[in-house]
Amino acid sequence: MNTYLRHLSCAYCSMEFAVEPMSAGCPTCRTETFASGVTAVYDYDRIRRDIGQGPLAEAGEGIWRYRRLLPLQQPTHEISLGEGGTPLIAVPELAHELRAEQVWIKDESRNPTWTFKDRNAAVTVSKAVEFGAKAIVVSSSGNHGVAIAAYAARAGLECIVLTYPGIPSSASSLIEAFGARLIITEPDKRWGVMETGMREHGWYPASNYTVIPTNGAYGHEGYKTIAYEIADTLGEIPDVISVPTAYGEGLFGIWKGFEELTQLGAATRVPRMLACEPAGGPLLLTTYDAAPHIVRVPRTATVARGIGGSVNSYISVAALQASDGWVAQPDDSQIMAAQRGLSALGFFVEPASAASLAGLRVLASQRRLPEGLRIVVINTSSGLKNLEAMQQARQQVPQVERILAPDAKGRTL
Repeated sequence: MNTYLRHLSCAYCSMEFAVEPMSAGCPTCRTETFASGVTAVYDYDRIRRDIGQGPLAEAGEGIWRYRRLLPLQQPTHEISLGEGGTPLIAVPELAHELRAEQVWIKDESRNPTWTFKDRNAAVTVSKAVEFGAKAIVVSSSGNHGVAIAAYAARAGLECIVLTYPGIPSSASSLIEAFGARLIITEPDKRWGVMETGMREHGWYPASNYTVIPTNGAYGHEGYKTIAYEIADTLGEIPDVISVPTAYGEGLFGIWKGFEELTQLGAATRVPRMLACEPAGGPLLLTTYDAAPHIVRVPRTATVARGIGGSVNSYISVAALQASDGWVAQPDDSQIMAAQRGLSALGFFVEPASAASLAGLRVLASQRRLPEGLRIVVINTSSGLKNLEAMQQARQQVPQVERILAPDAKGRTL
């Protein structure tokens, strides 16, 4: 049994709660205009004493090597498809372009369903099993739904995925292949359907469903393992972590992982977090002062569908405040240029994922990105997850006869 997990705590007001299926955020500081998520707290002093000078990770592979800092209380409930342990790849071409000391890509497309959402799904579904859930529901634009469907299938749970029109065909095909029920409704009606199912049918929530986004208490803990792996691989802490961001569970989870390393004495600082959202998103309008602040903007279409949010979350603000972080807003043309640039380097990423490089380029063009930094770019998902967005800009494939025919200068292929 995991005796390191102590309780849940509000990310804003620090109110403590028992370890239970909290999914609607903190009830203590909630108002009509503000809500905060809750997060797990561990006995860091005891972990530090128990591991001594040894590694944080236990023997084995994947995210569950870090079970001391994951919220499952019984290891027998751990669900895994081999997620985690993704490569951290140095890309000197990007370092040269950004005038950085080094740039690495943390390639999360190597996970079982080709996305970093698998880390969240492994923890979320395992916790659902631990709480005795029989069915799990998720509201998703695509990737999160695929991941939850896959892990629910592995756990033997019924799964319901709520989405809205325009879901990529690869995502819908995978969701149905894993045996989940796919329900398409309007974007802002998903949460009402989800809440009704939770109340009337006992569905366990695997995603946000509140009007002001609050995270579930446990899923973002899976993203912490990205921080642990980066630190283990580099042997030091990078200067900047660039993350595609909507409601901010990934941003918050990765930041929290580095913050926990400082509490364990395994690091002396946390990286500066860079939240990359599509142009017109809400985070750039957020003011980081003492008063809680939630921003709403009109919902607009974007090639980065997976991060096209219209409202921010407090956990995003918390991670940015604590790390003295940045927000960058690339537009669709900049995102697709970054996607093509990464493809030319051998990384086939989803447009939403390409926002992490596009955001760095925006900062560099604004002269807000200092030189000589050590930067990690998070590739959150494979380009195979949203081929439609890229096919719109695809050039017509030439016929073989045209390739072999001499050009105006008499040259052939």
